[in-house]
Amino acid sequence: QTTSNLIRLAALSAGLLLSLAALSIYLLHVNKKTQDRGLALRQANERMNTILSTSLDAVIVVNSSGVVLEFNPAAEIIFGYSANEAIGQNIGKLIVPQHLRDAHHAGIKRMQEGGDHRVVGKGRVQLEALRANGELFPVELALQSVSIDDEPIVIGFVRDISRSVADQEELISARDRALAGEKAKSDFLTVMSHEIR
Repeated sequence: QTTSNLIRLAALSAGLLLSLAALSIYLLHVNKKTQDRGLALRQANERMNTILSTSLDAVIVVNSSGVVLEFNPAAEIIFGYSANEAIGQNIGKLIVPQHLRDAHHAGIKRMQEGGDHRVVGKGRVQLEALRANGELFPVELALQSVSIDDEPIVIGFVRDISRSVADQEELISARDRALAGEKAKSDFLTVMSHEIR
């Protein structure tokens, strides 16, 4: 009787040890997967931070109320606010010119009510923006909306196009001057031709 009890106890102990070993191997596997996922997530975050910090375009993230959540280094350069000054502020008061604020507020309200998006997700649009020093300047703006934890956020990609607009205006002015010069030359030749006759 004692021998059979000892054999059963030994078998039970061996089974328990095998179960514990299997559980340990499974937990090691789960831990390794969790560590791999954590590493992949950290690497993805580092890549995203690198992209945001090296982007030449301003990248601004706002919540559904228009409060700034992210403000990358290009946004700091373009708009003249530090990230610390911008984050937590309302984007409408920060960079939207006075004459566009009613349209901006209407867009925020439509987004909060789940209405039609006129700019979000529609590609690049040209309009004016406002720098910290009060200067108005032309920008190209693209907005995208996503939900994170059922909270809609808007990601804005803003490009300062003041240089290209100035270059384009200079080209138009040069063309107009060239056309005026050609017309003056043509008029001069017409007068000279008439005088010679």
